[in-house]
Amino acid sequence: MSISATPAVTWSSKSSFLLATIGIAVGLGNIWRFPYVVGTNGGAAFVLVYVLILLCFAAPIMIAELMIGRQGQKDPFSTIKFLSEQNSAHKGWQLIGWLSLLIPFIALSYYSVVAGWTVDYTMQSLVNKFDGIDGAASKSYFQSLAGSPVKSISLFLAFIALTMFIISKSLKDGLEKSVKLLMPMLFLILVFLVIYAAIAGDFARGFSYLFSPDLSKINADVVLAAMGQAFFSLGVGAGSVMAYGGYLSKDISIPKSVLTVAFADTLVALLAGMAIFPFVFAFDLTPSSGPGLIFETLPVAFGQLPGGQWVGLLFFFLLAGAALTTALSMLECLVRFLSDKYQFTRTKATLLAGSASAVLGLGAAMSFNLLSDFKPLSFIDAFSGKTLFDLMDYSVANIMIPINALLIVIFAGWVLKKQVVKSEFSTEHSSWFAPWLCLIRYIAPVGVIAVLVVGL
Repeated sequence: MSISATPAVTWSSKSSFLLATIGIAVGLGNIWRFPYVVGTNGGAAFVLVYVLILLCFAAPIMIAELMIGRQGQKDPFSTIKFLSEQNSAHKGWQLIGWLSLLIPFIALSYYSVVAGWTVDYTMQSLVNKFDGIDGAASKSYFQSLAGSPVKSISLFLAFIALTMFIISKSLKDGLEKSVKLLMPMLFLILVFLVIYAAIAGDFARGFSYLFSPDLSKINADVVLAAMGQAFFSLGVGAGSVMAYGGYLSKDISIPKSVLTVAFADTLVALLAGMAIFPFVFAFDLTPSSGPGLIFETLPVAFGQLPGGQWVGLLFFFLLAGAALTTALSMLECLVRFLSDKYQFTRTKATLLAGSASAVLGLGAAMSFNLLSDFKPLSFIDAFSGKTLFDLMDYSVANIMIPINALLIVIFAGWVLKKQVVKSEFSTEHSSWFAPWLCLIRYIAPVGVIAVLVVGL
């Protein structure tokens, strides 16, 4: 049973929903984080484990989130509150709703700082800043960018302002139009970069690195890293998926849609690797250089490639666009809550949510400069040496998202009435219900708990 027969607002088409949901997944997690996580966890061995975990753990959780969102047809908090009452569940389950708002609020704050850097690198590529740059100069430039409070804050505020402008429009005129323009464009850019990498880079070595697994490299650390990346990449447990489910009409198959999103997410991640690693190997760079792979390592390659200025421009534009699609989903989640619960206009809700997130994000932006020595929780071992940016990232990725994902799978698998859950599976895909229920009840919780325990 749902709140109303038809939600007040729904996606205008199935393609709009799919592009928007793919936009949640295809962000910095795929193009920035995936390549360096692959590089630090054994290459193709990690990729193999990642794909299996995406299908067995992350995708079933995504089905659960969309299903819960469509049942409530409102923001995550109102949806969980309603479903808890309908299923005579304890009020404590409303923690899912609160976490599904707190996570995007905090994440948008620090995520926009990194997104701001991608905007700067796009502009610097346009003026050929990285022409002939070496490793030391590249590292120095990134440090000067992050270390400048004026630059970091300006870029951060500009990015979050753009996100607010788009979300302030209606669902159709803002979010939908943006993803319909950005997602196909970003995919075409990525395909072009892969073709260029095949011509100008060491494509054979890069391809082998991604697709010729050495099974001896698979260990507990690789498996757990793959679990964390799969959850991070698909955006499960973060609130945005549930919020998007609230706009979902009954005629769209959730299981089929999730498989489409998971396929697109994996394809983009692998294409990103195929576009990046050939350049890394061609210039004897280090694939395991960690988070600095994109901002410190790749500009060295772009600075030496024929036409590298334009390749770099396309790459960093791709990165900025992908960051924007994910940021839109975060802010939409908050705006939906304020609109549903307090009947704020969309413009007012956007101004309030975006401004509050921007204020919080100032601390993250200054963590690399003015507040670089401010480490407020260093008296706790787990938080020792962490700046405000580090604390936000750690608390969201390692604590809040795994806890919320665990609560969601238990809520969907054990609290919601079985017939209610089954009703979300169309007749065409009814045979998928039993395997999904088994995964969500018995398998997924184990994986989420493992990610949570190791992450702490």
